[in-house]
Amino acid sequence: MTGSGLPSVTRRVGAGPGIGRLAGVTTAAADSEPLIFAYGPGTDDAFVDASYRICEIEECLWEVLREAGFQRIAFFSLDQKLYFRDDASRSSLRPGGDGPGGDATDAPHRTGPARAGGGRRMRPGFAGPFGDRVVIKPTVATQASVPLPPAPDDSAPTAPRRRLNDAYALQMLDLLMRRGAPRTAIVFTHAEETLRHFEAGRGLAQFFANNVVAYRRNAEHSCVLLFRGGTLDDVHAAIDRLGQIPALANAARRLLDRPGGGHPGLIGPPGEAELARLVHVTRISDRLQVSDWMGLNSLARAMASELRLARQWEVWLRGMADNRQPLDIDTLRKLKRISGSGPSSVSAWKQLEQLAGLDGVKERLEKLRWKVTADEELRRRGLVDDDVEPGSNHLVFTGNPGTGKTTVARLVGEMYRDLGVLRLGHVVEVGASDLIGEYIGQTAPKTNAVIDRALDGVLFVDEAYQISEQREGFGAEAITALLARMENDRARLVVIAAGYPDRMKEFLDANEGLRGRFPEPNIIHFDDYPPELLHDILLSRLTRLGITCTVELTAQLKIVVDGMYRTRGQGFGNARDMRTLADEISAQWAQRVRDQVEQPADASDLPVRQRVYLEPNLAGTVGLFRGLEAMTGLQPVKDQVKALVSQIRLAQRRHRPSSETVAPHMLFLGPPGTGKTTVARLVGEIFTSLGLLTRGHVVEVNRAKLVGGYVGQTALKTLERIEEATDGVLFIDEAYSLSRSESGNDFGAEAIDTLVPEMENRRGRLCVIAAGYPRDMEHFLQANPGLASRFTEHVEFPDYSGDELVTILAAMSGQEGFTLDPGAAVKVRDWFEGRRARDGANFGNARTARGLLGEMRRRLAERTMDLEEGDPALDIFTAEDVPDAR
Repeated sequence: MTGSGLPSVTRRVGAGPGIGRLAGVTTAAADSEPLIFAYGPGTDDAFVDASYRICEIEECLWEVLREAGFQRIAFFSLDQKLYFRDDASRSSLRPGGDGPGGDATDAPHRTGPARAGGGRRMRPGFAGPFGDRVVIKPTVATQASVPLPPAPDDSAPTAPRRRLNDAYALQMLDLLMRRGAPRTAIVFTHAEETLRHFEAGRGLAQFFANNVVAYRRNAEHSCVLLFRGGTLDDVHAAIDRLGQIPALANAARRLLDRPGGGHPGLIGPPGEAELARLVHVTRISDRLQVSDWMGLNSLARAMASELRLARQWEVWLRGMADNRQPLDIDTLRKLKRISGSGPSSVSAWKQLEQLAGLDGVKERLEKLRWKVTADEELRRRGLVDDDVEPGSNHLVFTGNPGTGKTTVARLVGEMYRDLGVLRLGHVVEVGASDLIGEYIGQTAPKTNAVIDRALDGVLFVDEAYQISEQREGFGAEAITALLARMENDRARLVVIAAGYPDRMKEFLDANEGLRGRFPEPNIIHFDDYPPELLHDILLSRLTRLGITCTVELTAQLKIVVDGMYRTRGQGFGNARDMRTLADEISAQWAQRVRDQVEQPADASDLPVRQRVYLEPNLAGTVGLFRGLEAMTGLQPVKDQVKALVSQIRLAQRRHRPSSETVAPHMLFLGPPGTGKTTVARLVGEIFTSLGLLTRGHVVEVNRAKLVGGYVGQTALKTLERIEEATDGVLFIDEAYSLSRSESGNDFGAEAIDTLVPEMENRRGRLCVIAAGYPRDMEHFLQANPGLASRFTEHVEFPDYSGDELVTILAAMSGQEGFTLDPGAAVKVRDWFEGRRARDGANFGNARTARGLLGEMRRRLAERTMDLEEGDPALDIFTAEDVPDAR
């Protein structure tokens, strides 16, 4: 892409470039900021100004600075050194020049009056290797950045041009900034390279310290540094890495640290107006065909919402012109130049209306629509006081996954754009990890960088509660940065925070400022889709995959969907789960029919884990609790499990909400050896029989199986175990060990932070049972703000009595073919009581019994060493085989 030459100095005064994305630089220049950082993706882009010229960044900055009142505008780069783009600025350095600008190009060979001692002398303030003496002929140009006026004979050879060295260039820069008039701006192009490779590094550091950053006598002069970095953090990092210009690094740091984090020098992608001008330029120059002139504004908005550079759009538009492709929404989508979420011939409101379900969401958004419309009309008519702040446009979406929150967020971006609330309406989708850093001081810059991308559009934060649940205060730092930008950039930013209802309440309560930014009327709940709609979504997905279903399978799918809906939890995926089920059926069908694709899917293609809904194994109370009743003792545990099952069965028969008909997360509290692991396995079987879990298997873990040895490994290991336990039970033995820091690390806390959101995301498909001592488990529950509320059932396991332990040991012995004679049984009971008195809270119950059995087996072996094979005494424990109580 080429520019249109040097800007005309005769251009109409006050016209300006008319480019919205330079607004920050324009404001800073008008405010006479001594130092202006210009950065972002647009610094390497082309621009289409108000005169429909395609310009480069230097031309646009020249016009911005001239419009701001700068009379002399100089540019500096490594290859061209100091140069000018207009005659007025060039002439100001010539002797006797009284124009508003000047030129270093001519300065070296322009001479002042002769001085004593003979020879020509440079004007005051200039010097070279030979002092102020001029030793070159005045006809030789020493600067090649801007050509001198051509000789009458353009074919005549020109003399070679010399370059300024950095030390001499620095003297000239210093002179420009120290003089009081004319008002001067110096633009450093490609600042990263210029600062890094400038030979006179110390002098450059002194130049910025004395003339730009510090308070100066000539406060109207300015320096503009043009960086390619995408954010102000990138700019600061680039300067900081140099380590030789502390004044600039400190200036960038002050901008980063100022309240609100506003970054006025950001130059982003083109907006709607600029892209519309680009379309006109391409239409005239390349004969681009535009299908619908009435829809050009909507088309330009769609293009702008993609956040692509003007150079890219110019290439694409010229390509369409060359291929005689008409410019319209459908063609751009077909060419994948804009996404499906961009504006189309169907308005965002119409698209929302066409979405299945979501009646409550549609009603709430309709109210917001007319509230925004009415407020704008009141302001237009002057019926509202100017000091009255407009209402908040930030939203909270609550509900389970798969209910359309992301889809609606994209539509809201378009709606707000059409209402004039936002300029672009694009949606930037992020999670907690995109906002929160890994070390102190990283979070705020990371959050601000994400917000910069979302300016003039929507920042959609999914599972926003994960921010407030982060440890070490990093989440609080992200919330603080987010709140500041929501206030300071409220005219350019809309935030939509989404997540589960209960946890979003915790998120809003985490900081008092969040409630103010997200008022109650702006909290919109997305209900789960009803079974009928879910069934339709499932069948529609199968049809789109090219699969037909038998009548039998269609009826079974209705039962399966009803069962999934009935047992759904807070992690129920709605449409997402229907798509997953359809894909599983498709894979099973393809494996069965192979290339005989005309065959329909039948009942055999239904995944095994879903068949529980067709044939629920409700064997009645006796059948459900047979395994539990067979256990020795634990009557309080048995009673509590039975009571829980009774409540669930009642809720199922009454078709109560899913929160009452899902497998709950449980705490098993008690000393070791009291049957917690065994009961966990039985609970998995019971929940499967009730249809709460589709597999009911138990994955047993402890700290070692969840916690890694380095940062990042723990979350991965924990997620792997969670995935393994999905549709069953994750049993965490001695769970309190996760809340204890070992070997100086806190990786156990990382496992907890990973576990907590998954307990909600997979609710209905995962039952987590955490076990441990009661007092230690209290400490475990305090390790994460959301942990205690996840475990709704607490089951206390009492110590076994002496008689129960004898029964347990006898059962263990019987499994190995041994029996206890009466004397051994009495002595065993006494041994247990003595060991309990000695060990206190550390008494191991059944674990201790297992250890005792091993000792008795050893004693029996020694006692019967001389007996023959088959002797009955080999299978009988006597009192002699039981150690004495100690």
